[in-house]
Amino acid sequence: MLIQATLTAFGLISSTLGSQHQPRRRYAYGDECWPDTETWNSFNATIGGRLIRSVPSAAVCHAERYDSDKCATAKDSWLDSFWRTNQTGAYAATLWEMGETGKCFIDTSIDAPCDQGIVPHYSVRAQSIADIQASVRFASEKDLYLVTKNTGHDHLGRSSGKGAFSIWTHNLKGIEWHDSFIPMGAPEDANGVPAVTLQAGEQWFDVYRAAAKQNALVVGGSARTVGAAGGYLLGGGHSPFAHDYGLAVDNLLEMSIVSADGKYHVINQHSDPGYFWAVRGGGGSAWGESIKLFPNVTDAGYTGYGDLSQGFQAIFLKPNSSVKSFNQTFAGFFNLTQIPGVHGAVGAYPSTWNGYLDKFLRDPNIGTNIQDTSRLLTTDVINQKSEDLAEFLVRNGGGGFNFIGKVNNDERDNTAVNGIWKQSHALMSISIDWADNATELEKHEKRLHAVQISKGFTEIVGQQGGTYINEANP
Repeated sequence: MLIQATLTAFGLISSTLGSQHQPRRRYAYGDECWPDTETWNSFNATIGGRLIRSVPSAAVCHAERYDSDKCATAKDSWLDSFWRTNQTGAYAATLWEMGETGKCFIDTSIDAPCDQGIVPHYSVRAQSIADIQASVRFASEKDLYLVTKNTGHDHLGRSSGKGAFSIWTHNLKGIEWHDSFIPMGAPEDANGVPAVTLQAGEQWFDVYRAAAKQNALVVGGSARTVGAAGGYLLGGGHSPFAHDYGLAVDNLLEMSIVSADGKYHVINQHSDPGYFWAVRGGGGSAWGESIKLFPNVTDAGYTGYGDLSQGFQAIFLKPNSSVKSFNQTFAGFFNLTQIPGVHGAVGAYPSTWNGYLDKFLRDPNIGTNIQDTSRLLTTDVINQKSEDLAEFLVRNGGGGFNFIGKVNNDERDNTAVNGIWKQSHALMSISIDWADNATELEKHEKRLHAVQISKGFTEIVGQQGGTYINEANP
């Protein structure tokens, strides 16, 4: 079964944005050419008053923005991913609010410093395609530094920017199912497939629940509040079901975008195959302000997630499997737990996908300063470099794994995703974090350490190795 979704991801794709050899200056708040208040007020009137003065998530607890009720809510909800995605200036990782030098913390006094950090200065709470078009055109006319934010989960910080103008797509909601969808411009004899349209602000938690009511399975991620039709999908989108049904982007049928000149386009393999190829895995935020996409939803071996921070722990799952199959597959793990000195447990948990969502779907690392570095592990690397990997993990405090299994390589439309996905069994990542009150030097040293880890990964997997663009080291 197929799913049609919607997303927003701004990109410089139009010649109206300047010559390739003479890039135009993009203006941010504080620059002399930043529009004056009257200009902003006039623009705001054209979009129904949906222009927002964006501030960091802790700003309501400080100085002139102090609000006792909102501050209490912010403190109670600081690690709540649902609350964070509902705030214009909040991000899953507070690193992308403050950067290395900003200061605005939730646990300091009212009169403690609270600056803007790298949270955009203004945001448009988009509620229609027209809002996005108007915002893109305004940014183009005024040469503004423009970013797009959906839920704020971007590990690379592409949805924030110091002094930027932002389009916030989180409030574009809507799920519509289709019995027989045919992409625009398809041959007359093309067969329709079941599909669903997702607006840009839809999140996996709600999409999975809607899919369960349709007895359908969406090839999506494992975090509840990540946008289903955002950068996750256009960056490739690894999934517990990639082994059976490919990456999320492999299941994309069609998308609608607003390009950098403010024009609305519907693209697919028939209407614009080159452009469609590029947005599927080319890092969506580099290609357009996307409004509608269509990933595959299938009717529903083992894939999952684990880490080595406290020994080894993981959750594996497989559609349409059985306890007998699990016991046979994981017999080696059962045997390991019988070795003297080894403490562990291995067990099967029969469940529906919806049952799994209720018990295990979470949003890790919310409200923290965290930066990832990661690499895909191919068959050759796992077979030939396992000892090197183990030593590397011990030296660097353990790591996390996404056990993607080999991505299903059935014949399908070509995408811009690197072919190494189909050779890889797992995505291994190591995260670097620091406290809010870390000094600038400490933060800088932590980020340099992440670079050194990336180099260490490269020494093991080789120059031909790859990673998941959405969880790479920025």
